[in-house]
Amino acid sequence: MTSIDLSGFIAALSAPTGAPGGGAASAVSGALGCALFEMVAGVTLTLPRFTEGRDRLEEAKEQASLLRGSLLELSNEDSEAYKQVESAMKMPKATSDEKAARRAAMQDAFKLATTTPLKTAKTAVSALALLPDLLTYGNPNAITDIAVGGLLLDAARHGAAMNAEINITSIKDAEFTAAAQEELARLSEEAASYIELLAEAARKAELTW
Repeated sequence: MTSIDLSGFIAALSAPTGAPGGGAASAVSGALGCALFEMVAGVTLTLPRFTEGRDRLEEAKEQASLLRGSLLELSNEDSEAYKQVESAMKMPKATSDEKAARRAAMQDAFKLATTTPLKTAKTAVSALALLPDLLTYGNPNAITDIAVGGLLLDAARHGAAMNAEINITSIKDAEFTAAAQEELARLSEEAASYIELLAEAARKAELTW
């Protein structure tokens, strides 16, 4: 995703292959949300009448840019993680040694396919954490851009979480799965608080929510 355009990604996404798939699409959704946050901060900063919180908007713009890049990288990582699962499943299993090697490779692959979307979800929530400053200091005329950005980021978090959850079911390491599930629950709760803040702002602006 760091080297192809959006139409190229959509074409790859529509192809009859397993990757890129929902996890990669979730990361790209988050990148789009970050881009909207950057735009809102940037547009507000170009207008001299907005004098309050300019340092906070500068920081939000910088952070959104960094997080956007991270999410695009994670889109690539998610596709690669899926391919590792596919490769492990295709390993030979004619002998007991081959079966053991295949089981170990599959466990490693499923862990990678869990930690990658977990990183996507965490990065999306880090971007959602920019909402308070954007809603406080951003141009109020850009509320719809902020709202769409927030929804895209929450979709990224939710989509990535589901991808992590489906892979967790194949992992035998109880300590790993417990930690992953705990992190997912924490991220869901944190995201919900930011989305409720966004919902309040949208309703105040008389937008349908």
